[in-house]
Amino acid sequence: MRLAQTVGAILSLGLWTFGSVRIRAMRRLRLQAANLLTGLRLVLTPAFIALAWHAGPGAALLFVVIAASDVWDGRLARRYGSASRTGRAFDHVADIGFILSASSMYALQSLVPWWVPAAIGGSFAFYVIDSWSLSAAAPALIGSRVGHLAGICNYSLIGVLVFNNTAGIHLLPPAFLDKLFWLVPLYSAAAVISRLAARRPAVSMEAA
Repeated sequence: MRLAQTVGAILSLGLWTFGSVRIRAMRRLRLQAANLLTGLRLVLTPAFIALAWHAGPGAALLFVVIAASDVWDGRLARRYGSASRTGRAFDHVADIGFILSASSMYALQSLVPWWVPAAIGGSFAFYVIDSWSLSAAAPALIGSRVGHLAGICNYSLIGVLVFNNTAGIHLLPPAFLDKLFWLVPLYSAAAVISRLAARRPAVSMEAA
């Protein structure tokens, strides 16, 4: 009888310990879920470039996974309360790393003018510098609505190139793509101008 009670107690303790460890592990996983997705985007970027350069059939699938990771990492961070400055910076590094790598690759293939990745990189550089100047005490990236829309446009442009050119659909003619390319410096400049416009009230109040 005592042996059965002892075994039962040991089993109960083991199950409780396992359950407790499992719960803590799940909590840690939830807290890191967003960063894991962001890291996946970084890892998949070189693979995407390699496949897209050789017009590999998996490039389109990798783009879908990369774009989905950009959508869901932020949602998971907000859902599980793991959003942070570090996570936000990590997300933006993964984003600009993919966008600049992909657009530069297409520029090397003469599918995209050189000023497309240059405009994207210039706008992002201003975003970083402006954010740090506004948060000198504790440097952080400060987003804007126009900048967010510009980021969506950048992903959309890469998606068009992936499916239209890399995947060989060729539904859109070169003349139409040229018009899309000219939108890039326009919305990139709009993102910069919107940040400058947002600073004017603050500057005016300091002057007063």
